[in-house]
Amino acid sequence: MKKILCYKNSKLGDYLITLPSIRLIKKNNDYKIYYLTVKNKFYNNLPKTLEKTKIVDEFIYFNNTFLDKLRLIFFLRKKKFDEFYYLQEKSNLFREVRDYIFFNFLKIKKINGFFSKKDDYLNKSETKQIAERINSNIRNKDIEELGNIKKLINKPIHNKNYITISIGGFSQPTLWNLNNWSILIKLILNRFNYKIIIIGTKYDKKKANFLSRLNNKKIINLCDKTNIKDLINIIKFSKYHITNDNGSMHIATLFKKKTICLFNNHDPIGKWYPVNNKAIILRPKDGVNSINSYKVFNILIKTI
Repeated sequence: MKKILCYKNSKLGDYLITLPSIRLIKKNNDYKIYYLTVKNKFYNNLPKTLEKTKIVDEFIYFNNTFLDKLRLIFFLRKKKFDEFYYLQEKSNLFREVRDYIFFNFLKIKKINGFFSKKDDYLNKSETKQIAERINSNIRNKDIEELGNIKKLINKPIHNKNYITISIGGFSQPTLWNLNNWSILIKLILNRFNYKIIIIGTKYDKKKANFLSRLNNKKIINLCDKTNIKDLINIIKFSKYHITNDNGSMHIATLFKKKTICLFNNHDPIGKWYPVNNKAIILRPKDGVNSINSYKVFNILIKTI
């Protein structure tokens, strides 16, 4: 069995956008996939398996320090990998050259993914640009198919009809503010007979506590109360998902879930967009907080 090493510095969303690429590497081959990434606050949330679909065989985590990288070289050499795939975002040439030199020290037979063409994100999302390092002729249709997973036949954790909202995020310097969320939640509760489940991390708890006080009976605050398996289940069975630019929108993509994504304007247009034809992207020039709550609500009414 061939041993394949993939590298991308990943939180949950970064990991999920590599899903089509990893599945493309494994397609029709008996490969063992190792996924290398830097330790971060949530590194242990990365799932090896999504529903019944095995994605990664083993994660390898390291601290981004000189000594740990030195130890990492010797550790990875002993693994004797057959191939390496560079799935890291190409933010600048210096970093890519530095990484190329580092991974050449591992003495892996075949190294892939370095110095590929970087396209305009208006034409190709980060998800597709990474996948094209594996197969330059891959089509959008193929990306969508590889990004879906076979649904596990299981039961919802919450058996009521509900809408999920995700109020946090780490890549955006500015998030949709509490006032906007408050207005939207009131509009939803006044119009629909749905519960609202707020999902997020421990860093979102304070804001979620504030929002849940709008209606303690109909708003369920699950921030910092779910593991990755539960989080996937909750989004999978939601009626609709509304979110900032974060990993939850890529979970929704796994199931082609109807989603409204609220983007700030600091990244290139299209870069982190989910590969989900049921996702509606809102990214105004004036920043995420220029998105009107009533506009989001009207989109929800028309698409739910």
